This record gives sequence, structure tokens and C-alpha cells, in this order.
Amino acid sequence: MSAPAQLWGGRFKSGPSEALANLSRAPASYFRLYREDIAGSRAHASELKRAGVLDDAEFTAIRAALDLIETDITAGRETPIAGDEDVHTFLERLLMARLGALGGKLRAGRSRNDQTANNTRLYLRRMARELSAGVIAVEDAIRSQAAKHVETVMPGFTHLQPAQPIVLGHHLMAHAQSLLRDLQRFADFDRRFDRSPLGAAALAGSGIVNRPDLCAIELGYSAAAENSIDSVASRDIVAEFLFISSLVAVDLSRLAEEICIWSSKQFSWVRLHDSYSTGSSIMPQKKNPDIAELTRGMSGTLIGNIAGFLATMKAMPLAYNRDLAEDKRALFETIDVLQLILPAFAGMVETLEFDVEKLAYEAPRGFTLATEVADWLVRQNVPFAEAHEITGAVVRYCEEQGYDLAGLTEADLPKIDPRLNADLLNAITLDHALSSRTGYGCTAPAAVRAQIERFDVAVEAARAFAENPIKMTGATQASEEATTK
Repeated sequence: MSAPAQLWGGRFKSGPSEALANLSRAPASYFRLYREDIAGSRAHASELKRAGVLDDAEFTAIRAALDLIETDITAGRETPIAGDEDVHTFLERLLMARLGALGGKLRAGRSRNDQTANNTRLYLRRMARELSAGVIAVEDAIRSQAAKHVETVMPGFTHLQPAQPIVLGHHLMAHAQSLLRDLQRFADFDRRFDRSPLGAAALAGSGIVNRPDLCAIELGYSAAAENSIDSVASRDIVAEFLFISSLVAVDLSRLAEEICIWSSKQFSWVRLHDSYSTGSSIMPQKKNPDIAELTRGMSGTLIGNIAGFLATMKAMPLAYNRDLAEDKRALFETIDVLQLILPAFAGMVETLEFDVEKLAYEAPRGFTLATEVADWLVRQNVPFAEAHEITGAVVRYCEEQGYDLAGLTEADLPKIDPRLNADLLNAITLDHALSSRTGYGCTAPAAVRAQIERFDVAVEAARAFAENPIKMTGATQASEEATTK
């Protein structure tokens, strides 16, 4: 039975027009949800058996056929045909081809509305783990670089202007902390949507199957969803996933921007590895940060996806509307883009080579040690408002003399303000500036080492989430292995 199945049409005198069929048919990428659809069908078969719709033999035959269909699709022996409107019709066609009328019994008590909601939920819970693993690879690369450069001094910036000296490890860990929160958001997301929509049917629930709670456990959820209408009509799960994913891209983009700047000839703070950079078709000397630039550019695509989908959701009446099918277009593009970015970005970061001497040379330039003057004055019991003014006078004096703070001499100090003395010169050094900032989360090398230790613990918690697949009690071993890949 190779002819396409259709899940609707009994009240129609004619089939859909070619234009409607073309518009209505799911794009090829949507058929990637076959594993989730089969998992839901397995659980639904259990529900039909409990309801007495399937006897033991029918249940066994349907479950065996579903297992073989999944194996055949995974191996490429079965593929959608032009007449398959969506993944549901694709799988029903295969099931009825193998079981005949028995295959059609599986449709009882369910709707494409709760099927697609369940498919999306299972898929995104799996993708939250897979993308987390990709983000962790980036985190590992950043953490490794930070640990190498706990004592590498560099200028810190605000407003892209030299501000205060910091250690490179501290700066890199700032990016790691942002991405860590994204990992935690994926785990929070998974807990929030750990409820099964199966059993909601079209919107009111099913009059045939009445134990969606048992179905939920079989699919690896903690419970069934609280409201059948909400189950099929809401897509905040999609919006939240798109938001987290776009935030990952934005966080990567910020580091990507800095890598573009740092690797430029004007800065020359970092060298890109040959295997993670490209050249020019006309200028042989070029070495371009394409991974960083593509990441920066693709982040805009992901931002657009969340914005566009929120517009789709806005003012949509309950319950299900076909508009919601657009969720997958945004989701799949976002997921595919991140799966391209993450391994390339991790490799780029892991192979960066920083010019430690250049960074140390740049660290005190631009009066980055000026805050040390103000802090020294405060320790001499000078009110900070006055200390700020005196420090400004020190900077102005140095600029007039044509040198930085390092050029100050003991003889210069009383010319600026009588409260300045030779002890100040010991305070305006890079070592003093860094070693004095030992507070929790600050830039002193010892504080950065402690931060990395705490970070390691937090990342291990995220790694445990990423490596812990959803356990479906009714799934075959092959199916469970497939969902972990």
C-alpha cells in the first residue's frame, strides 16, 4: 500500500486542489520528527489496550510494526512520498501498508493536535540536551584558555575604552558565566515542560482513552498536562526554546565580536589557528575570522526567529490553529544553525593563541591605573569626591607632560596636589592593581582560580543534564539509543 493516506476528508466531495495540497504539505525537514511520532504512537497503543480498543494480539502486532518502521526509516529504507501531508500521514501509510485495517485502529482517541504538540515537546526536550552538550564544548574551551591565562594581564574596557587592568582569564570567564546561565536555562526549560500533552486529542480530551498520566510516564514525562486546551493551543515551549537558543547565539556573538577585534592587525592580541580561519580570494596575506563573523551574523537570524514566532502567536484564539505549524520552521532553522555554530566555535576558541607580552604592554596604557590613585587617596582619608578630582588632575598633568602614569616621579606629585607623596608610586603598578582585588568574583589571580573551581562544579551539573536522556519505558533499545545521538 504505497498510496498516501489522508487523515481527514470524509465530509468532502472532492480532494484538495493541487495548490492547497502544495501549501498544506509539511516541508521535508518536518519529517525529522518521526522518532517522536512513533514514540507517541507506542504510548497511545498502550492507552488503546487499556481502553479495550486493542486486544493483546493487536497491541503486540502494532508495537512490533512501529519498531520495524522506525528501524527502516532510520536506515533509509522508508522515506516520505509526495502525497504524505505530514509525518503523521507518512507513518500511518507505512503502518497500514504492513497491517492493513489494523493499522487504522491506532488513530482512535487521538488527534494530530495532541500528536504534534507531543512530538514538539519530546523533540525539544531532546534538543535541549544536545544543544547543551554543544554549549558545554564551548565552555570547556573557554575554561581551558582561562586557566592558562589566570596571570596574563590585559586592559579591561568599558565603552570600548581602556578602563582598568584585569587578567585575561577573568575576562574569558565572564563569557563562560553567560553561557553557563544559558545551560541552566535549558535545564529549567526541561523541568517546566515535563508534562505530556497526549490525551488532549483535538482540545477537549479523549472519550476513549482516560489514563494520559500512564501514557506520560511511558514517554518519560513526570505527569500529564493539566489542561487539554492549553496542551494543544500553547506554544510557549517553542517561544522559550527559541529565546534560550537566541540568547546562546547572542552570548557567543559578543565573544565573536571581541575575537574579530583582537585578531585584527591593529590589536594583534590573538592569533587564529589556520584550521579555524580562512583566506582571501584576491589578497594572499589575509587570515579572516570567518567562524566569529558567521556566528555574529547568524545570531541575527536566531533573534529574527523568536521575534517572528512571537508575532505568529500574538492574538491567536484558543484552541489549535494551523498558524501554529509555523513553529517548526523557526525551530528547525534555529536548531540547525546552532548545531553548525557550536562545534566550530569551540574549536576556534580552543586553538586561540594569545600574545601575552602584547597584552601586558597594553594593560597600563590609557591611564587604566587611574582608579588606583583614587583608591590610594581614599586610604589616606581623603573623601572619594575629592579623590576623584585629584585623580583627574593627575591624568591631566600627565597628558600635558606627554606621558602615562608610569612617567610620574616623586617630584611631580606635590605640583599636582600636596596630599600626593612617594607612596602613591607603589600603588600605581599592575601587580598592586590586580592583587588588591581579591574579593569574591574579582580579577585577582587567586580569585579567578577560585571562580574557575566553582564554575567546574556548575558545568558538571549541566553536563549531567546533557548526558541524561529521557527514559521512555515503552521504547525499544534502538529507539532509546537513537534519541541520545
